[in-house]
Amino acid sequence: MLGIGLLVRLGRQVLAGPVADSGVLPAGYYRHLVLAALEEEDFPGALRHLKWAGDPLLAQILVFRLRLLAARHRRQSEAIQDLLGSDLKAARREQYETLLAEEARALELLTDYETRALAHLGGVRQRLTETGPAGPG
Repeated sequence: MLGIGLLVRLGRQVLAGPVADSGVLPAGYYRHLVLAALEEEDFPGALRHLKWAGDPLLAQILVFRLRLLAARHRRQSEAIQDLLGSDLKAARREQYETLLAEEARALELLTDYETRALAHLGGVRQRLTETGPAGPG
């Protein structure tokens, strides 16, 4: 009996990735994956599984989290720019400029993720208007 359980667990681990990325599992499973990815702040992972979760509320939560994080990065960028405006040594200025470039890159990524989530949200809304809230036929 122990051997069968071990084989089943091994099969789940080996097939989990390819099967999950195929979209054939129930929507609840994908909702779980999206929520787990959100908890880890793995936004590409959340976006990857969001299309199969079919839940507009999850897309809205993702957009909200991305906007909150982007606002935090904007505030940090403003603080760094204020520091750059003061008299600094060359080494410290270079560190702040590097940090400012990293903040700009983070904002760019967050904006891209938000655009992708909003596109998904628009697709879900369009499907709902085409089929109605109860689904097709």
